Amino acid sequence: MHNNNVLENEQIPLVAMDAMNEVHREELDIVNQLNAAIFENNLEGITSLCAQWLDHTIAHFNRENMMMDKYAFPASHCHQGEHSQALQELELIVTSWQDIQDLDKLTTYVRDVWPKWYVNHISTMDTVTSAYIKQCVERE
Repeated sequence: MHNNNVLENEQIPLVAMDAMNEVHREELDIVNQLNAAIFENNLEGITSLCAQWLDHTIAHFNRENMMMDKYAFPASHCHQGEHSQALQELELIVTSWQDIQDLDKLTTYVRDVWPKWYVNHISTMDTVTSAYIKQCVERE
């Protein structure tokens, strides 16, 4: 981690929809900025970036969930369930940071838990979902 990034853009799988790829890159950028703030022990920056990350994730998941509903994606229940679980975990991490500023807990989530989940989620759920939705959009 010479540059303090938890992941590089090239490590994020590309999906069939450019808009989703852009949202994934935006989220990664926020998390990489957060990791840099953690590395610098910039508590104010950490707090601000945690809030930004949570807001971005809520909007990200809401957009995907609406698209799945609009196009009746068959596995939407499973995909939305994973969104719900991931968002709940992120909310707990951010709330914990705001309440007690446990840097170790936040660092573990940012550097270990989230990157593994993110790459796996995009590789599986988002890849299948984006391919399905893209076909639906092209048929409209």
